[in-house]
Order: sequence, then structure tokens, then C-alpha cells
Amino acid sequence: MISFKSYIPYYKDNLRLALPVIMSQVGQISVQLADTAMVGWYGGDDPTPLAAVSFGTSVFYIIFITAMGLAFGLTPLVGEHFARGDERHASHLLLNGIILFALTGIITSGILVAVRPLMQIMGKAMIDSGGDASVSEVIEAALPYYDTLIWGMIPVIIFCTFKQFLEGIGNTRIAMVVIITCNLINIALNWILIFGKFGIEPMGAVGAGLATIVARCCMCIMIGGYVLFSPRFRHFIRAFDRAAIRLRTMWEILKVGIPIGFHMFMESSAFVVANILVLSFGAHAISAYQICTNMMQVTFMIVIAIGSANTILCSHIFGRGDFHRLRRTVYSAYHLGLLWCVTAAIGFVAFRYTIPSFFSTNSQVIQITGTLLIYIALFQIPDCLQALSISALRGLQDVRVIIPIVFVSYVVINIPAGYLFAFRFGFGAKGLIMGLIAGLTCSAILTIRRLQRDMSSAEKRIAAGTTEP
Repeated sequence: MISFKSYIPYYKDNLRLALPVIMSQVGQISVQLADTAMVGWYGGDDPTPLAAVSFGTSVFYIIFITAMGLAFGLTPLVGEHFARGDERHASHLLLNGIILFALTGIITSGILVAVRPLMQIMGKAMIDSGGDASVSEVIEAALPYYDTLIWGMIPVIIFCTFKQFLEGIGNTRIAMVVIITCNLINIALNWILIFGKFGIEPMGAVGAGLATIVARCCMCIMIGGYVLFSPRFRHFIRAFDRAAIRLRTMWEILKVGIPIGFHMFMESSAFVVANILVLSFGAHAISAYQICTNMMQVTFMIVIAIGSANTILCSHIFGRGDFHRLRRTVYSAYHLGLLWCVTAAIGFVAFRYTIPSFFSTNSQVIQITGTLLIYIALFQIPDCLQALSISALRGLQDVRVIIPIVFVSYVVINIPAGYLFAFRFGFGAKGLIMGLIAGLTCSAILTIRRLQRDMSSAEKRIAAGTTEP
């Protein structure tokens, strides 16, 4: 029987780091919900503007989240060396990370520009395959919104570099303050630009994109300025010099970051493929799916916060060789994540027709969303377990195994299952979520098994009197 009382110190450790991240994620969620709600209100009964934001975001997101995954490799490395007291190498990781991810931002911006023509091809394919004729309007409205998102790619990945460094040294509060401040700016600009206030012409979805660019530039300037010029971090910045810029250090970051980026690429690809396939069911289904995507992000962002804390704690355990704390640290994250996701799932089912009414007045969109939210509720448990397992594996730098796991889960199982359920078995948009459930369940089982192996191996080291990672 589990003694939850013995886990209280571990819950406190996790929440101490997670709560600022949760506040940051709540801020980001608020912006996403504000984008969706304001664009939905702007469109009224016309679902096209909301569907355009959904489609434009989906295509952008797959490249964006992959680049973010590369930067996430910085946290466990910085955490390991910081825990060992090697702050000089931690500062070198930051310096090389800034250069590496600035270049990554330039490259990914170029990729986003190159991908743009494919959006029209994807839309045409969906129309030709029998989709709603309104899809052509969705694609036309999505393109200018997508263009605005590209400009924010470089500042957001540099912001992420500083954020991951700070998380590695156990500081999650600075990013919280920066994100919340800039999100308030974003929401205010949404209202001004989407609806056209203070003499500005109403811009609709494009206004939401422009507001995002400004907010992301502010995030980059604020967090970068604080870390580089604050006396609090002067001892890290003093270690910056030209000799510290090394391809070997950049490769050290990428060795951890590439498997994480691959995981995020495969997972986001599964979601994006679902978002593209839903085009076949028309603009009402697209709008309903966008609302559901926002609800998924509401719950997942909190899981990410708990997982970020879990990564930091596991990286410090790995750096110090303090493995006797590992199992309870991991299990405490599971407890917190599952408590949140079960609560959210109950809320989705109980308020499945109330939630979409905040985003759209279209009765058909509300009805479809209400049905989809039941499946979103089922989605929560495997999504939580696989995300938290992977966060612990990141902290232990056991990341290469993630590549085959996510390939099987998302390519072999998720996408084919979603297609079969949606089109062959006639479940429609619901079938796409059923495919996601199948893929995430596979990922959860395999990552939990791998993490159990790592924890058992660590316990054997303790028994043998060896604590070196």
C-alpha cells in the first residue's frame, strides 16, 4: 500500500519548481484561449476565421515544436553540471546554446517559408477528396496568419535557450515573470489588432499573429537582458569567451536535444496529420477540433510544468549520483500529473457543451465539440503517463531510446489507426482522436518500462556502493 505521507517532501520539491512553470503555462494558455476566443468572436457564426487559425497554427507548430525540442536538451546537461558544482561548464553550455539555437532559428524560419506553398496543395487535396468547399476559404485566410508566425521563430527559440538554462540551475521564477508580463501584452494587442481599436483597421486572424510576434520579441529581450546583465548571473557570464565556443559543446547539446526534438516532431506530426485530415470533414469540424486542441493544451501545459520540474530534479539526482531519491521523485510526479488529468477529464465530460460556447456561437460547432470532448477526456491518462516518463528519461539523459519508441507509437500505430477509425470505420473526427489515444497508450507503456529499468539499475548501483552516473 502506498504511503502518501512519505511522498510529501517529494511533492514539495516538485511543486516548488513546477508552480512557477505552471503559472507560466497558465499565461501561455490564456493567450491561446484568448486568440481562439477573440478570433471566434470576430467570425461570429462564420467558422472560417477560427478554422484558419487552426490550420495555420498546425502547419507552423510541427516545425516550431521540433526546434524547441532541440533546446530542451540544454536543461538536463546544465542541471547535471550545476549539481556537480561545475558552473563554468554550465555557462559554456549557455554560450554555445545561444549561438546554436540562433542558427537553428534562422534555419527553421527558412524551412517555414519553404513549406508555405504546401499549404495550398494540402487544402486542394482535401477539397478534391470530398471535403467541405469552405476549405478553400480556410486556406486563403490561413496563409497571412501563418506568415506572421514565421517572424517570431528566432526570438522565441532564443528565449527558450535562456529559459532552459535557468531551469537547469533550478530557477523557474524568472521565466514565469517574463512570460506572464509578455502574455498580458499579447492579449492587449490581440484586442486592439483583431477587432481594430484606436483607429486601427480590424485584422482578424492576422492581428492575432502580429500580437504574437511582438510578445515573443519582448520575451527574448527581457529574459536575455536579465541573464546577461543582472549581477545575480555575473559569475556565469564572466566565463564567456571566444575559446569556450566549441563544436564539441554544441554536439554535446545536440546529442541530448536531437532525440527530444525527434520525439516532439513525431508527436506533433501525429497531431498535425490529424488536424489536416479533419479538413475532410468541413469547416465546422475544423473549428470544433481547434477548440478541443486548446482544451488538450490546457491540461497538457500543466503536465509539461510538472514534467519540467521532474526533469530538473532527475538531472540533479543524476549529477550528484543521489539515486536513492530517484524512484520517489518519479512517482511523486506521476501522482501530481494523474491527479490533475483525472480532474480535467471529469470537467471535460461534465461541461462538454458549456466549454465550446465560450469560443463559438455556431450550434453545429458546439454540438461536434461536445462529442469530441468525451474522447479528449479518455486521452488524458496515457498522455500524462508518457509525458512524465519521458521527462524523467530526459533528466537521466537516457534519450536515445525515445526515438524507436515514438516511431512505433506515432508512425506505426497512431496515424494508421486514426485514419482507419476516421475514414474506414466511419467515426469521422472522433476516429482521429481514437488514433491518438492508441498511439499515446503505446508510448506510455514503453516509456514506463524503460524508466522502470533505469530506476532498477540505479538501485543496484546503490546496493553495490556505486553512485557514479
